[in-house]
Amino acid sequence: MRVPRSFLAAGIMVTALGAATSAARRRPAVAAPAAAAASAATAAAPELGNTSWLNADHALRLAELRGRVVLLNFWVFTCYNCTNTVPSLVEFDRRYRDHGLTLIGIHTPEFPPYSGEHDKGNVARALKKLGIAYPNAQDNDRRTWDTYGIRFWPSFVLVDKRGQIRFTGYGEFHLDDADFRSWDGRIRQLLGE
Repeated sequence: MRVPRSFLAAGIMVTALGAATSAARRRPAVAAPAAAAASAATAAAPELGNTSWLNADHALRLAELRGRVVLLNFWVFTCYNCTNTVPSLVEFDRRYRDHGLTLIGIHTPEFPPYSGEHDKGNVARALKKLGIAYPNAQDNDRRTWDTYGIRFWPSFVLVDKRGQIRFTGYGEFHLDDADFRSWDGRIRQLLGE
């Protein structure tokens, strides 16, 4: 289920109600990008178990990325909100890759396999069309999606240099809007730690 921009306010309300439960489980609460803030509780980011990757020469693991900030983007190429956010992510990759950010797309299909979202060739064409050069995992079985408790496209998980989840959020944002600036500030904060 994709969340249209007009429903983000409802997501904020649901997040506020679920925050205490999430903190009790030692997991950060999911928040809309504009409302996302550092969670009092941090948790170790679960390891990535995907075996099919694009724009990477091997299956990436978070353990090998310790010392770098990692931004996970859960998306699917047929999602309008996801593709509208891609230019912002490409910009983050351009700005911060050489400064310690690793951006990873977790391509998680929404529809059954006959829709074409599971096809690696289709994903590769979408990456090329959208100008995405950062690594992307195919999450066709939703294993990573489920492990992280993701519910919406697009969603984001920002992991610090020690492998701890520090910020989470969901929803579309655009170059230089308030949400983009919030995520930019979070990335810079973690890069500076």
